[in-house]
Amino acid sequence: MIGSTNNSLFKQMPMTRRRILTLLKEEKELTADQLAEILGISSVAVRRHLTKLESDQLVEYKEVQRGMGRPSFVYHLGEAAATFFPRRYEELANTVLETIKDLYGADAVDAVFRVRSEQLISDYRHKINGKTLDARLEQVTQLREADGYMSSWEQDQNGTFILREANCPIINVVAGCGAACNHDQAILETLLDAEVTRKGHLVKGDGACIYEVRPKTQAEQ
Repeated sequence: MIGSTNNSLFKQMPMTRRRILTLLKEEKELTADQLAEILGISSVAVRRHLTKLESDQLVEYKEVQRGMGRPSFVYHLGEAAATFFPRRYEELANTVLETIKDLYGADAVDAVFRVRSEQLISDYRHKINGKTLDARLEQVTQLREADGYMSSWEQDQNGTFILREANCPIINVVAGCGAACNHDQAILETLLDAEVTRKGHLVKGDGACIYEVRPKTQAEQ
């Protein structure tokens, strides 16, 4: 479903801009003149709204040559506009996981997340080359931040590293599946080559997933 913040932003837009976005969602591509005809306003007014929407990265355009003469500018939705329209991906994912569990058992669901974690480790690993734990923490944090985890780290007074992730992009999927969180912690342990202990958990209502990160003990190395 639409996030409350994005839904609020959509409702706060001028009606004409909302209608433009809705028309582009329905028709995929339209020129300014086509939008003007549908909306019953001037092309100049439409282009003014399109300029604002383009600056907000909500619409994009491409040039299309149609016969002789100057090319036309054809507008379509930008990637940022996708969050304004309902999507049911999380509900579908939950349904699929429940079906897998019902058909093949909890071990099959665990296997799904194990394969996912292996793929993520493979994708991340070549970007993690820090010689020290703090260097690897910085690299992992940047990668997780790019994936939407709102990650940050610091070192406390005892010298222990604290990794905080204030957002979980798949929280509505993992909320009922502990395997996902367990494998996510294992991803961090593998990439950081360190001991990782969870101290806070978004799924349990904490403000962030918080991890204590320490170098591996001599016995583990």
